[in-house]
Amino acid sequence: MPETLLLRTFLAVAAELSFRQAAQALHVAPSTVTSRIKALEEELGVKLFARRCRRVVLTPEGDRLFWHAARLTELAARTRQVVCGEEEGPEVRLRVSETLGAYCLPTVLRQFKAAFPAARVHLATTSRQGTAHDLRRGTVDAALLLGEPFAAPGLAVESLWREPLVVFTAPNGPLADRECVGPDDLEGVPLVLTRHVWSARAAMERALAGEGAGTAGLVECASAGIVKRCVLAGLGVSVAPHFFVAGEARRGRIRILAWSGEPLAATVLLARDRTRTPPTAVALLLRLLRNFFADMRETRHGLDTPLAISPNID
Repeated sequence: MPETLLLRTFLAVAAELSFRQAAQALHVAPSTVTSRIKALEEELGVKLFARRCRRVVLTPEGDRLFWHAARLTELAARTRQVVCGEEEGPEVRLRVSETLGAYCLPTVLRQFKAAFPAARVHLATTSRQGTAHDLRRGTVDAALLLGEPFAAPGLAVESLWREPLVVFTAPNGPLADRECVGPDDLEGVPLVLTRHVWSARAAMERALAGEGAGTAGLVECASAGIVKRCVLAGLGVSVAPHFFVAGEARRGRIRILAWSGEPLAATVLLARDRTRTPPTAVALLLRLLRNFFADMRETRHGLDTPLAISPNID
């Protein structure tokens, strides 16, 4: 059986699809990563990686090795913990939308830590290779996203909740004197949006195109937190999940504007690789996330569709 060190190096390169980035993750020199991969390939008698158009890709042999390497390194780590008398602390890796994470994880992780106090939880809000890629490769165990339902080979994707998206501005910001706005009202109004706008971007642009409005003066940012601060500073109008701005709306710091166009909403999605049986800790975290949004459905009268949101009322 190959050495665990070589397998861990292989997994790092497979996750990053880059020898240089794998070296950074392992805190070793790139030449060390190269020599370890070469040693592993010589031991197995196969090529594990190939270069295509300046990219590193797994060969079919490397792809077959991936799951075995992941299981072997996990077993080796647990064996070491048992032999050394250490408390076993499972690792859970979750890809999560920034807004969803801030909203639900304080509650969910408090419950999770009560059952697994020694667990290591890794949270990632972005993905270089894409969520589906990360789930299939085992880089993350599950993903909690806000968007539109999708299907991908080998993935199980559950819809947990349908969250209303709201248009909002600062009390002294653009359109603050309106109670209700539509696509035509946004013509010439500066928009401050995240790059994906929780999958409302396409709906917004369809609505704007249909009414002849445009996106001149658009400010675009990857961080929802920065977008909110820009709106609070009066720089423009934005769109967000209702839960993301409800607190500021209650305190009068944000004005939620009723939307007369196509209803805006996004679905809370829970995705995982259906070919892998979740370890106990991962299975518990999945159940707690499902319960959190099931409680939301019950609290909001069991509705599974966007709610009618009154401006500035939580």
